[in-house]
Amino acid sequence: MIKAAFFDIDGTLVSLKSKVYPPSTAVALKRLRENGVLLFVATGRSRFEIKSEHLLDGLEFDGYLTNNGQDAYDAEGNLLYGKPIVPKEAAAILEWAEKNGHACWMVSSEKSCLNRCNERVLAAMESIHTRPPALADLHEMLQTPIYKIVLFVTHEEMKEPMSLAPHCRTTQWFDLGRDVISIDGGKENAMADILARYGIPQSESMAFGDSENDIAMLRAAGIGVAMGNATKEAMDAADYVTSDCDDDGLLHALEHFSLI
Repeated sequence: MIKAAFFDIDGTLVSLKSKVYPPSTAVALKRLRENGVLLFVATGRSRFEIKSEHLLDGLEFDGYLTNNGQDAYDAEGNLLYGKPIVPKEAAAILEWAEKNGHACWMVSSEKSCLNRCNERVLAAMESIHTRPPALADLHEMLQTPIYKIVLFVTHEEMKEPMSLAPHCRTTQWFDLGRDVISIDGGKENAMADILARYGIPQSESMAFGDSENDIAMLRAAGIGVAMGNATKEAMDAADYVTSDCDDDGLLHALEHFSLI
């Protein structure tokens, strides 16, 4: 019996083409919640992006796992779980980015800021239909816990900054968009923590996703569902592959498992 479900946003709840969730998704989530299943967002985005971009307006959730599971909040915005990056490693990554002229995006519990904007940033943000974050001096942000750093670099360029952060790992969401998170963070770990808080076994959980940063969560859930628009790796990690987000994939999957 499924008691909790976790949903990625981009390409899962929200269409990458239209930037809005399909009407069928709203219907499916409402029916699922009415059937007693707890609903959680599990996204690489921050709370600020979700709110400012109005991505989930009109939908109700019991909690939010943000920044790829680095921090999690209840429906009222209270912090439930946090795995910030080791401060010295966050500072080292920023120093590397500044020295080499790379854009660096940092996210804390209070701010989401960028040191500089370039073509790579614009291309990456366009891919998720989101405005670039505000420009700021990121050295000031280092005074508070940093939950996520985004670097707009190639696979080869990523090797050097990661060598400076042994307690971090990286996950990719765009060709030139890579998240740096703490090694003990991630959607799967945040999901496990939230489930434990509610006394729900992982075998009674369900997760939906479409990208690299969803793979571990799909494997950890009792039922992992990949969208029809998912990467091959995400599909291989899932127990079931539904149709595209734009083709009512979420609704079809919940009906397939007789949850609504």
